[in-house]
Amino acid sequence: MSNDDTTLGEAAKTRYEFRVWGRHRKARKELARLADERTTEYVEDCYLISDDPSWNAKVRDETLKLKHLVDSAKGFEEWASRRFRTADETPSPYDELFEALRLDRPARGKRWDIETAVERLDPELGIEAIFVEKERVRYRIGSIRAEATDIVLVDRQQTLHTLLIEGGDLDELVALRKQLGLKGEDNIAVHQAIAEAA
Repeated sequence: MSNDDTTLGEAAKTRYEFRVWGRHRKARKELARLADERTTEYVEDCYLISDDPSWNAKVRDETLKLKHLVDSAKGFEEWASRRFRTADETPSPYDELFEALRLDRPARGKRWDIETAVERLDPELGIEAIFVEKERVRYRIGSIRAEATDIVLVDRQQTLHTLLIEGGDLDELVALRKQLGLKGEDNIAVHQAIAEAA
């Protein structure tokens, strides 16, 4: 596994991910049993869906986070991720999106509102903005990170349930997937599932 993705620059980090959809109650209970650490968090995101599923873009806390699909192996997807705070460092075509959303304004102490920003997006950019609220339980099992998340699509008031395991050691991840009873399940990235449901 590489430690960076040249598409996102040297600061990008990569990890393997396996995400399933549905409640998966038994897997959630097993994660809780195995976990070394457990935390709960609530977050709001604005996903910026394009026609290229190899890119996952979202705005959280006035920052653009991009994930790029690097590779896949043994049913896992390897994603590189990085947060961007200026248009100059953001890869094309997301530099244009960064500028269109005026994401530089908060850094300059200017008023900014994500809802207003996405309303002003040029339709020719081909971006659909989907607002979500997440209640997420995060787990750590050794070097592996996992999460069980309920995602509310704000405009539709529809809730999706997902479970994720991620990390850098593919063999450990494959073993945990089997232990959780998830072998053979479809691995679908969060932005793709949200786009399909919206």
